[in-house]
Amino acid sequence: MMPEELKKARQVFTGTTNLPSDNNHDPSNILYFEGKYYLWVTQHMHGKPFEHFRDCKIVGTASVDGINWEDPIDVLLPSEDGWDSGGVLTANVMMWQEKYYMFYTGVDKQYADSHFDRYCGIAVANTPKGPFIRYEGNPIIGPSGAGWDQDSADDITVFEHNGKFHLYYKGSNPGYSSDDTQIGLAVSDSITGPYKRYEGNPIIKGHAFAIWKYKHGFLFLSGLKDGAEGLIYGGNWDDPKGTQSLYWSEDGIRFEACCLFTNRAAGIFEGNGHDIATCWGVTVKTKNTCFGRYIERFDFVLEE
Repeated sequence: MMPEELKKARQVFTGTTNLPSDNNHDPSNILYFEGKYYLWVTQHMHGKPFEHFRDCKIVGTASVDGINWEDPIDVLLPSEDGWDSGGVLTANVMMWQEKYYMFYTGVDKQYADSHFDRYCGIAVANTPKGPFIRYEGNPIIGPSGAGWDQDSADDITVFEHNGKFHLYYKGSNPGYSSDDTQIGLAVSDSITGPYKRYEGNPIIKGHAFAIWKYKHGFLFLSGLKDGAEGLIYGGNWDDPKGTQSLYWSEDGIRFEACCLFTNRAAGIFEGNGHDIATCWGVTVKTKNTCFGRYIERFDFVLEE
């Protein structure tokens, strides 16, 4: 059953200092380690915003209070050749058995022309400060070659649940726009895989999504409008039509809307996992379509 307080959750923007702006997007989840909050962000080359991920990299930043952030530093760069030589992006970091596993998307040097084949891999570090070293078994998941995720498997989030590792990913095919992408699930006995796709995929509409554990279930922000009305990425990025919601699921497969909640691409600090008011996050906002993007903090509050 959905926790009653989720029906009263609201989003309040509280502002930040020194978070990356301009050509930065896709913030990761947020982790706490030795007195600091850690966040990772995708950064494009300035002057080339959104040029099909050409030369993008992952940068990291930290904060003692979640409001004032340190200058970002390079954390993961494109490789010399292969599946992630064109760009690396969309970090999500999981701590497991005293190691930090960065799950990330990679594209090859031909991606700017082909627009196909986005894969996901892992880089591992002893602390969230890095350095992050690529896993030798990369990539761990990629395009299925047919159907809804024919072209890509990217934007992944992984966590342990009931002794298994659950990997959520965004899939697309040649017929999809950015506002049509969907989310699927793959499961493994090991954090590094192999991951087997859930037979009931896709499970929900989504793009640049966030999913995290809460009480006896999961919370989910889609990154797209709930229904067919209104766009997030196509045309007007501030399209007033349609709604967005925070979703709840007990099993991580069937989701229901709890309350209205805007989101384009969010990274979440899970708080204590039992009180929504301890959760907070950052999300991408924009001044003018996909240009002038910036990242801002928001908090979850409960409406009286």
